[in-house]
Amino acid sequence: TKTATASAYDLYAVDNDPLPEVGSYDVVLDSKDQAVCIIQIKKVSVVLFKEVSEKHAFKEGEGDKSLDYWRDVHEEFFKPYFEECGLTFTPESLIVLEEFEVVYPTV
Repeated sequence: TKTATASAYDLYAVDNDPLPEVGSYDVVLDSKDQAVCIIQIKKVSVVLFKEVSEKHAFKEGEGDKSLDYWRDVHEEFFKPYFEECGLTFTPESLIVLEEFEVVYPTV
């Protein structure tokens, strides 16, 4: 049910990592670092945290799939990483949104 994900734009710069690119492939790992599938990135956009849509939250497929749930868990997730890097997470923080499709299930 998960066809989207989100990451913090500012943390790409801190780690000097490139942003995800449409058409690229990624291997998704489980909690034991075992491959569960291969995905292809179909859409990438950068928006303010406060402007993430209900549609995107639903596509992430977490909790009750609501935007309120998405905001709560993502703010809680991002804040410690920002603090660790000497940054402050706010509703105006930029978020990288990705939409993907599974192209090869390994399970």
